Amino acid sequence: MVNDDIISDDFDEGMYLDILRDDPPLKRYVSRGDTPDDVDISGPHEEADAAISRVIRFTKSDETPRFQPVLGSAGMGKTHLFWVTKDREEYMTPGPFLTVYVPSPPSPIRVPLHFYACLVDEAGDNIFKTTARMLLEKFGEMKGVFRQHYDFSEVMNKAASDYPGISADVVKVILRYELDEKKKPLARRWLLADALSDEELDELDVRTILEEDDIVTAAFKLLAEGSERPLVLFVDEMEGPFNTHGEEGERQFLEVIKRLYNECQNVVIIASCLSEIWDRIYHIADAPMRSRMETPVTLRHFSRDDVEEFVRETMIRYWEEQNIDTPTNDIFPMKPEDIDAAFEASNGVPREAIRQVITRLDTILFGTRAEPDLPPQDDYVVKLTANVVVGAIIKGLTLAADSKGIEVSLHVASGNVGKQATAIVLVKHDSVEHFIGIDVPNVKDWNRSGGVGAYYSAKRLNDLIESGDCEKAIMAVPEETSGAKFESLSEELGEDLFTLLLDEESAMALVKITNSDQLTPNLSEFFNHILTNLFEISEEN
Repeated sequence: MVNDDIISDDFDEGMYLDILRDDPPLKRYVSRGDTPDDVDISGPHEEADAAISRVIRFTKSDETPRFQPVLGSAGMGKTHLFWVTKDREEYMTPGPFLTVYVPSPPSPIRVPLHFYACLVDEAGDNIFKTTARMLLEKFGEMKGVFRQHYDFSEVMNKAASDYPGISADVVKVILRYELDEKKKPLARRWLLADALSDEELDELDVRTILEEDDIVTAAFKLLAEGSERPLVLFVDEMEGPFNTHGEEGERQFLEVIKRLYNECQNVVIIASCLSEIWDRIYHIADAPMRSRMETPVTLRHFSRDDVEEFVRETMIRYWEEQNIDTPTNDIFPMKPEDIDAAFEASNGVPREAIRQVITRLDTILFGTRAEPDLPPQDDYVVKLTANVVVGAIIKGLTLAADSKGIEVSLHVASGNVGKQATAIVLVKHDSVEHFIGIDVPNVKDWNRSGGVGAYYSAKRLNDLIESGDCEKAIMAVPEETSGAKFESLSEELGEDLFTLLLDEESAMALVKITNSDQLTPNLSEFFNHILTNLFEISEEN
């Protein structure tokens, strides 16, 4: 038996430190919804795990939706909880389920499309296939007859009574996807909410595109019904619309969640929220929405032992990746007093504890000053849905307006709460008020034409101007967008329409830079031009 003293005597500390300096561990202290976390300390989220397991188990049993709030202050591990849940999809007690990350929508406009895009990004083609199989089992089978081939028209006619109206288009495309090899690629693009031309819609024999709330909700409902697993929608930072647009923005968002809850089956909504804001969110919700909420669970702080366990697990994993034996001191190069200091400085907040560990590790390895500055790490996940791009445009307009003493706020048209397809903002300077409509077509690939979706976007804005709901309009479309109807309507709108041409790179840049409260010179010029067009203010102001 080899004793620890011999191991300690043979330990080449210099070699281990050189390895650490060449490739330091712990490069991140912020969890992101698009990047898995390597290490999990389960204690702080045990209560949340139990609550999530419970609601999934119940929904798996009766297919009734559940809504489970999870509370915690900034840095307490709310986003990390998504990865914990994701990792347990196959073996958690309730059985298999599918976890979908839904970043907080920056605007309350076309939120169902935001949820739908997150679902199909995560589930992929498999959810189209299982939904098609569900439809064929319900409407394609004949008693006592084993079917190897299905007649599209026969199945569609039988399904029409159960899925009337706009739902029929969704069923039709799902069946085209499964039964028509020639039209399958086109059907897939429709299901992915990609931009299609009028000719392509005619080829599919449908009248709608996946953009308006009603058709998107119908599609989401059908996919949830067809999924073989419960859909666990992890809504990160559900207070986002409240932070950006106040109570009215959050109220619209909650109305959408309530609609999904009421109309869909086989769905669990896990909503993470800042503890400090939860009471305000709860009281914004109406009584029916509050009655649907499970009792909130709260993430607990790290203990001193949790910090040490995090360091230990991190270092063991690190040495395994380096293909070298783990030192006897499994928290090397740190010592117990380093753990103590990191814990005390963090007040038990997991994100801050990890940040403190990184700074102390830097000090040990590189001899930096006791409190080296770590660059801020962004936890915002960008999904280029119409909702996100609309939110970025509103933010950009607000940033430009702030420097001119102009107020910008989201306006909700009467009777349209939760179903408003186009954002309308109130722009106010002194006692003068103007209303601007903001619309973005649903685009899967910003490097391609916006298709018929761009025309519908322009038409929605034109309808708002003609009805007097707004005076001017802002629209973002892909640079490659063309089409006679779109170009004709854009010309008709003339100086009332301000068009932002984007590709994939510039659309992503728009979202990222406005999220950091900045504008590029080109964006600043674009938004300033709009404001000076509305008010007699020089562009230099």
